[in-house]
Amino acid sequence: MKHFTLLSVLLAAIIIAVLAGTVLSQNNGKVEAFHQSLKFEMAGNYPKAVQSLLDVYKENKNDYLINIRLGWLSYSSKNYEESKKYYTQANTIANNKSIEALLGRTLPLSALNDWENVQATYRAILKLDPMHFTANLRLGQILLNDGEYDEAKRHLEKAQSNYPAEYEPNLSLGWTYYYLGDRQKARMLLTNALMLSPGDTLALQGLNLVK
Repeated sequence: MKHFTLLSVLLAAIIIAVLAGTVLSQNNGKVEAFHQSLKFEMAGNYPKAVQSLLDVYKENKNDYLINIRLGWLSYSSKNYEESKKYYTQANTIANNKSIEALLGRTLPLSALNDWENVQATYRAILKLDPMHFTANLRLGQILLNDGEYDEAKRHLEKAQSNYPAEYEPNLSLGWTYYYLGDRQKARMLLTNALMLSPGDTLALQGLNLVK
């Protein structure tokens, strides 16, 4: 009985060692491919940077880092549909809670002029983080451009209140207040924008309108 138990333990140890070796080999291949993609990107060789990851993608299609990197590399290579696919996959792997992947997804969507889905993506980010600076700023700017001034104001106020010394929130919110008829607030914010960006033509244009 003891002899049988010893054989069973040895057999289990061998199986575990084989499995561990296989997993380690796969991980080493993944890590090496990832590092190679970084080197190729630094050299400006985006096709090879992508291919180094695609070589191991089949075995690692549920790896977040590989998908998020393929999203970026595909975007940088102007393969926007592929980029969108990988960023979406990365977010799915993260249980639809990756602000990083969602922000990445806005890049190919913007390049494709798919502004409806850009807005939807920023709104998804704001469900996860209602005060997120970039999502509030960019969504507010899109709404400002579309003439949706009241909603634009709500988002831009959040961005500007969290980062009062940033140029873009001051400029965009200043123009929003101008279109809403609040010249005093518009003048203050556009002055801030001009202080932060000396000689800025958009700030100067707005200030000329609210004299």
